Amino acid sequence: MQGSMKSLCWVSAVLSALALTLASPSHAATVRLRDGSERVVEPAAFSSLAVASVEELRLADPPPPNRWRLGFLVQTAAGDSLRTERLRLRDDRLLVETPFTGLAELPLSAASVIWFMPPGTMSEAMRREIQQLAASHLRQDALFVRKAGEWVRLDGVLQSLDEKRVVFRWQENEREVPLKLAGALVLAASQPPSTPREKLTALYGRDGSRLVGELRAFTSDSVTFDTPSLGPATVPLDGVAVVDALWGRSIFVSELEPATVNEAGWFGTRFPWRRDASVSGQPLTLRGRTFERGLGVHSRSSLVYPLDKKFSLLTGVIGLDDDGGKAGRVHFIVRGDGRELFRATLGGTDDPKPLRTAVTGVERLELLVDFTRNEDTGDRADWADLRLVR
Repeated sequence: MQGSMKSLCWVSAVLSALALTLASPSHAATVRLRDGSERVVEPAAFSSLAVASVEELRLADPPPPNRWRLGFLVQTAAGDSLRTERLRLRDDRLLVETPFTGLAELPLSAASVIWFMPPGTMSEAMRREIQQLAASHLRQDALFVRKAGEWVRLDGVLQSLDEKRVVFRWQENEREVPLKLAGALVLAASQPPSTPREKLTALYGRDGSRLVGELRAFTSDSVTFDTPSLGPATVPLDGVAVVDALWGRSIFVSELEPATVNEAGWFGTRFPWRRDASVSGQPLTLRGRTFERGLGVHSRSSLVYPLDKKFSLLTGVIGLDDDGGKAGRVHFIVRGDGRELFRATLGGTDDPKPLRTAVTGVERLELLVDFTRNEDTGDRADWADLRLVR
């Protein structure tokens, strides 16, 4: 009963805060359907959308997560991602507050990782280690602290937490660590949701937060959503940027390791590919729109991934990164088991192009970016938001 009352209080806080803080009117949305077609839908027609037919409903572009600078980020085992400037441990609950969720009490058992500093300020290797730990069912909490300019991992038990410090039991002693020296905390107590991932839809807020759950229905001004963390909730669309129905059935290609990599520039110079960044190490940016996930490469680049016939669709956005100026021009080619599935030629002055191709039955997927007759000047190519869908 106590757990039910906490959930009800949290849902009530969410709905009250959203009703008070989200005042801008709903606007028309771009809707992409399961058949790949897109159309613009006015709010009055939202209720006519069949939930099972929707892949994405986009009202706005959410703030780029890799530009987050202030506050804290709380991730849950269910896939929620909540930005907050308030953070406090009260008994077995985390007190968080965001424009998207309002003031909420998150059960500590639902939390997976607490980032005390923006993940983008850490090295890629450190970020991957933290995310891998979060998925490995730790027996103890893991706190990453800075010591002598290096990140050190401490294994122990969280004791208390607020916006200024974390108290952590390590080697039988309680240590008080100022949050300015803490990077992230991976919690051992996190419990994965009982809802199968493939049934989960991601709802991205205009503040950059993300909630995941089972999508139930749209109305002209809201979306009904069953979340593993919050339970049933009706969220006003005024605070929503994107409803992503593919989230639970997809995996970002940047989460995978290529089986083979072949890279060689026009004069033999190698420009190593990057994960979730442009080849120059900057955020993936196409015509001013920044993407959190994707691959940054330079021509000529060939990345081959083993799919083992597990996926049905490859989807994303391709283009020449803004960081490369307007001189570049490349061929984007997708091959499945040696057979060409997709081809597009884009230059630095061209708009980004959606990528969507079937990969059913494909065992080995090749992503090839080849140079054209313009050599390889400015050929900083992005496979942005690239996902494989089951």
